[in-house]
Amino acid sequence: MINWASKWLAVIAGVAILVITVLISVDVLMRYFLDKPQLFVDELASFLQVFVIFGGLAYTFLVGGHVRVDLFTSNMKPARRARLRAATLIMGILLVAVITWVTMQSAISAYNYDRASTVMVYPLWLPMTCIPLGLLLMLAAMGATLWRQIRALRGPASECDEVSPLI
Repeated sequence: MINWASKWLAVIAGVAILVITVLISVDVLMRYFLDKPQLFVDELASFLQVFVIFGGLAYTFLVGGHVRVDLFTSNMKPARRARLRAATLIMGILLVAVITWVTMQSAISAYNYDRASTVMVYPLWLPMTCIPLGLLLMLAAMGATLWRQIRALRGPASECDEVSPLI
């Protein structure tokens, strides 16, 4: 389920990048050749960019696309590397959980106070909800990887190493 959801969100994020590109191109053409700027493009492109970033988090994590420094871990024994991976996953889960909580509170506050966008006057809680939802999927992906890592740690020492991405 996590794999499926993260893959589809990544595909939708890819389509959002295409939409951003088309919107900005049309805005530039309209602004400089017809002197008719499209005021909504800046605002909509910004919120689509937020969706692209947070919608693709879980997929990036699952395919191993995050930044990684192997200088320190390349010479480690596999069991030690597996324990380090479990510890960093726990710290990452705690950090992402705090960020999820704070961004969810911000989205709820925007909903409660009926905050609206400046140009298009749509409710801001809609795009703001993309952040905690993307982070929740990231938490699920990290939790599933931690579960698999702990199971690998409990197995035979010869097979104890970092687990591969889910996808």
